[in-house]
Amino acid sequence: MIYFFYGDDTYRLKKTVEAFTEKFGDDSLMNVSVFDGDYDLKKISLDMLSLPFLSKKRLVIVKNIFSAKSFDAKKLAEILDSVPDSTVVLFTQEGQPDKRSALFKRLTKEKSKELGLLSGAELTKWIKAEVQKAGGEIGPKESLLLAEYFGGNLWQLKNEIAKLVVYDKNIKLENIEKLSVSNINVKIFDLTDAITAGNKEKAFEILKSLLDSGENELYILSMVEWQMRNIATIYDLKDSNEFDIAKMSKMSPYTIKKILPAVRSLCHSREGGNPDESGLSVIKNYYRQIIEAENDIKTGAKEPDVALELLVNQLTN
Repeated sequence: MIYFFYGDDTYRLKKTVEAFTEKFGDDSLMNVSVFDGDYDLKKISLDMLSLPFLSKKRLVIVKNIFSAKSFDAKKLAEILDSVPDSTVVLFTQEGQPDKRSALFKRLTKEKSKELGLLSGAELTKWIKAEVQKAGGEIGPKESLLLAEYFGGNLWQLKNEIAKLVVYDKNIKLENIEKLSVSNINVKIFDLTDAITAGNKEKAFEILKSLLDSGENELYILSMVEWQMRNIATIYDLKDSNEFDIAKMSKMSPYTIKKILPAVRSLCHSREGGNPDESGLSVIKNYYRQIIEAENDIKTGAKEPDVALELLVNQLTN
């Protein structure tokens, strides 16, 4: 049997590997092989085609092969065609593989699944289940707030849930706000609000707080870009009511309420003139300058903190 799991949710990818190892591996792990970074097709072939030793199944795990600089995809496909029933092969790939590649097309013919970041009802359901596993209790409003604070970052959510359950097994809204208020997602909401309102002083204050807390500059930039994308989505739907916006954008009411102040700022753009035209112009300008800042950081043209400070200065002019 051949399985293929890929996507941006590295937490669930890790749990998938653990589940397969527990189900198909033996206590000694003698019949488990893992390939991650070293893709010797002769060794892979030997492990996939060999019969298990004193066990019913052999498990072969191949991680992130799409990230390899080069490998013989045709040869690998031939190996897969010959895998015996006694071998379970698990391919995992962090992020998005090249969907045009022959290997992707071959693996998606098998039992495959994309593990994207959880959102909406799936995410709040996961949060509730994880809280219960940790011995705690949580209500719908509290689950939604945690989902909005941390998004689909299950690594961070698991840590926050553990912290909250230790503090009080019955997780309350005020405890989430008290213990999780420093979360980067919350600060990014505030940062983009300050940017769209042209509040330079507040924007720099929040940026300094993020940098002082040790957040990576490129990560901060990516979060700002993500938030601007949300703003652009809601801006296009601004004439609808909040319920319809949530339905059409597939965002939660909480996210919409947090973003609407920024959208309203754009509707009364600092550029003046027609609100719709100026708002769209500002959004396009934001994206252009964000991309320039990202390029400056990645090419080394500017120090990361300097690039971010210059970006905030430009966006709030």
